[in-house]
Amino acid sequence: MARILVTGAGGFIGAAVCKAAVAADHDVIAVVRKDSARLGGIASAISMQRVDLADTTAVAAVLGSVKPDIVIHSAWEGVGGALRSGDIQLDNIRTTVALADAAIAAGARKFVGIGSQAEYGRYDRRIVESDLPQPTMLYGAAKLAANHLAAQRCREAGIDFAWLRLFSVYGPGDNSNWLIPSTAACLVRGKVPKCTAGTQKWDYLHIDDVADGVLAAAAASSATGVFNLSSANPVPVRTIVEMLRDFASPGLDLAFGEVPFGPDQIMHLEGDNRRLRTATGWSVKVPLADGLREVVDEYRMAA
Repeated sequence: MARILVTGAGGFIGAAVCKAAVAADHDVIAVVRKDSARLGGIASAISMQRVDLADTTAVAAVLGSVKPDIVIHSAWEGVGGALRSGDIQLDNIRTTVALADAAIAAGARKFVGIGSQAEYGRYDRRIVESDLPQPTMLYGAAKLAANHLAAQRCREAGIDFAWLRLFSVYGPGDNSNWLIPSTAACLVRGKVPKCTAGTQKWDYLHIDDVADGVLAAAAASSATGVFNLSSANPVPVRTIVEMLRDFASPGLDLAFGEVPFGPDQIMHLEGDNRRLRTATGWSVKVPLADGLREVVDEYRMAA
């Protein structure tokens, strides 16, 4: 059992990591800015620390007090919309480096950061960790900078460092504006979602597999450096929409192509996950059909 501190614990990924860590009998410290319904089921099993990561003095005090063995950093501002190109991304770099410094000062043995496929930029093929990162937006560039700077801090201090470049994640509890939940919500109401042609192939990984992958990287001493966290099984978006339709509104006629592709649309997004599997023994467990059914069931219950 390890003492694990998770930032962004009230978010989709952070909460899932906390739940998986509790289930594995770890001692979990959840860092949040405000209360989160996502943590309601495990509130009594974790230590909640309310602190803004921008307050680096307070962050250092928290880590110095709880002295985690492992720090998992999933907090990040501006993950969607116009903020992905905003100066908040520069603040994310600073808070990540400050958190790494606080983890080192507190005696942590490992720092695990949640990166993004956006660090790679556009490849339109299976991406491996040795591919040269060429981010096309400030969000990806900031993730990449945070990766390099935090890794350097940890290397100089002699503690382990892992950075997980997450591809597309989905599952119950996701933010409602993303493709899968918004489409499921529409279909549950019997409405036809407006779609592109759906020919782009996307690599989706269920949130439970994401959490397990993060914990696997945190626990394995052999897991250091950069890893893709992905399903390695890209599926046409059209197929995903059709599967959601079959679960939510069987027989409903769908209309593809009403929405044009954007000028920078990536048509093939796929991460090679062999490096993570080799280093940790982690593997994808949740079939796409099962995960999509869970999302539909969530929206059906809420309707």
